[in-house]
Amino acid sequence: MTSRGPALRLREAARHVGLKPKTVSNLLYLGRFPEPHKQGRNNTWFVDELDAYNRANMSDYDEFHGPAAGREQGP
Repeated sequence: MTSRGPALRLREAARHVGLKPKTVSNLLYLGRFPEPHKQGRNNTWFVDELDAYNRANMSDYDEFHGPAAGREQGP
């Protein structure tokens, strides 16, 4: 079995995806953020799931806000 890495709590998970904890809570409520895993009474997320969330949502960001600053443009 492969290791999924550390389980991050809300603040750490929010920092990992570049959002504020309240925004993550709001996205969870709307069903637009990966469901947490329970460890006791704590909600946790694995890094691989958060990375997949970032990959899926960065394309949406580029679509609405244009390419990231500093990224080279093709011909």
